[in-house]
Amino acid sequence: MAQESDGLEEELARMDEEFGAPDEETGGRGQEASSSGQASGVNLTAYTRGAWKGSDVKQAEIDWLYRSRRIPEEVFCRIPGKELEPAPEPGEIVVFAAHFERGFGLPASDFFRRFLDFYELQPHHLPGNAIFYLSSYVAFMEGFVGLLPTVDTFACFYNLRIKLIQDKKLPLPRPIVQCGACILTPRQGSTFYKFPGLESCRAWQQTFFYVRNSGAADFINLLAYAPGAPSRANWKFNPKEGHVETNRIVRFMKELNENTDISSDDIVRAFVSRRVLPLQRRAHKISQMGGRRDPTRITTFGLCKSDVVLKAKQICKTEMPVNWKWGLQPFSRKRPPSSQALRRFPRILAEVPVSFEPKRLFRDDVDPDPYVIGNVHKMGSTHSRRPGSFSAQNPTNAYDTHDNVVVLEFQLARTPSAERAPKRQKKGSTGPTGRKRKHDISVASGSASGMRPETNQDAERATPPPQQMFGTVRCRQSSILPSGR
Repeated sequence: MAQESDGLEEELARMDEEFGAPDEETGGRGQEASSSGQASGVNLTAYTRGAWKGSDVKQAEIDWLYRSRRIPEEVFCRIPGKELEPAPEPGEIVVFAAHFERGFGLPASDFFRRFLDFYELQPHHLPGNAIFYLSSYVAFMEGFVGLLPTVDTFACFYNLRIKLIQDKKLPLPRPIVQCGACILTPRQGSTFYKFPGLESCRAWQQTFFYVRNSGAADFINLLAYAPGAPSRANWKFNPKEGHVETNRIVRFMKELNENTDISSDDIVRAFVSRRVLPLQRRAHKISQMGGRRDPTRITTFGLCKSDVVLKAKQICKTEMPVNWKWGLQPFSRKRPPSSQALRRFPRILAEVPVSFEPKRLFRDDVDPDPYVIGNVHKMGSTHSRRPGSFSAQNPTNAYDTHDNVVVLEFQLARTPSAERAPKRQKKGSTGPTGRKRKHDISVASGSASGMRPETNQDAERATPPPQQMFGTVRCRQSSILPSGR
């Protein structure tokens, strides 16, 4: 038996160990480059691309994050004041609303935390598009391979490159940008699917705000804010042919490309249509989801195909048609990985929960996470009418119609009539602030979701989570597992 082993068991054991010390060769380059401008007397305040420019996050964004269950009730948020650069108070951590829109959520997933720790990165080092690339990678690994993502496999597919201030007049080495210094790019010759990001995601650094845990339990799973450029630790790491499981994944991808019509759009649709946040800690993998009451979903509200297209275009460049079809459907509880896949990737069985007990006791009658029309941010129901029940007789349902529907009772939290949602705003309204912002965050002025207009006092107060959601049900954060569970 030992002669037939291909080393997978030893490789998996190595992956479970600590990732190791920073790369000595590149460990100090980031700090040297970041200080070069100051050493030469260059005034870097004139360079605004990639620089801190304050935050324009409003109460509407915070309410949206709670309502769409991107932030659990156990976390408090604080909107920045007039500071240009983050100045968190003790116990606070800096996060970005633009990241939440692209697949990030709290508490952060174990993979995302390992990724940050291994490369010694902070959230402000990653631009909005990098979060989208990480989300797509996780969706592929969980939904189409059936495995939890690993940093080793990610490193075989992607490079980490430093972003410098682009000005030939600056002396060498040029300074590193203050925000978005880490750029994720596919490795040369990588067979992984390409996901074009949005060029319009340039003001993402203006969406920072502060979060802190309300109790002893950690519902954030991020390190405290540390200003400055990244150390570039382990940025040259590439397991190459030495990683047995990744080699199997590459061969598996080739078989998928030859035998199916899988595309990058399928991977984006996998987490958009199933209403999950790939970089949020969840009860189980995408391949183990089982219907719209699944506890890993941020909402029980389903999407039709046109809504999936609208949401996908918010986070990436895509020519996805309105009446799209799956090239390859992701795995689910009803359609698990095949016996051949289990033999190829024995780790799949080790990652399957012993039991599955859905705990979602709510039902959303309004989409808590609607799409955005242009630069006018509105909160309310999605473009199409709400899909019918999840069944094979509903052809417009973008979620897997073959999945089992988990039937559960749910508790209603009645809302007094005086607190019910106001009528939906007329088309073309710019919201209570009268502003149209450039960055694309899925939030809006008050409308059918029950969100009240913002006031000046709201922007300065610490924000507790709202107690009612949509006037019908109250969320129980069963999809959020406390750290250590």
